[in-house]
Amino acid sequence: MKTISVIFTLICAVSLAVGQTMKDKQKQNNGVEEELRNLERQWQEALMQRDLTLLDRLMADDYALITVSGEVVNKARVLAEIKSVNAIADVRNTEVAVRVFGDVAVVTGLVLISGKFNDQEVNSKSRYTKVYVKRQKQWRVVAAQATLIPQQ
Repeated sequence: MKTISVIFTLICAVSLAVGQTMKDKQKQNNGVEEELRNLERQWQEALMQRDLTLLDRLMADDYALITVSGEVVNKARVLAEIKSVNAIADVRNTEVAVRVFGDVAVVTGLVLISGKFNDQEVNSKSRYTKVYVKRQKQWRVVAAQATLIPQQ
């Protein structure tokens, strides 16, 4: 009977420890999720303000974007195009979802863009996916992909 009591106590103790570890992990993930949501807000604001310094900091040096047309574009080209375009736009991210896998996170969402680009009216919706990697204690976007949602 003592053996059963010891085993039962041991199982309960392990269960409590595992449960606490899972709660701690969830709290940690919630903090990371909020950090990444904040970075998404900064990205959105940087695009509207054409803040190349902030965008440069948020993108990893090996950043790659797959555009809505399927073209693969590197960081230097993205920054150059943002710098050169004549744009006044409202950029709104909605439906943002964050999934964290250690030092890698996947962020998805819906982006609504309205405004003028090179004197041409633009109103678009697209789904996006971004992959963040934590390097040297900083989250950086290493890849992004956008899929245009056709206007109806």
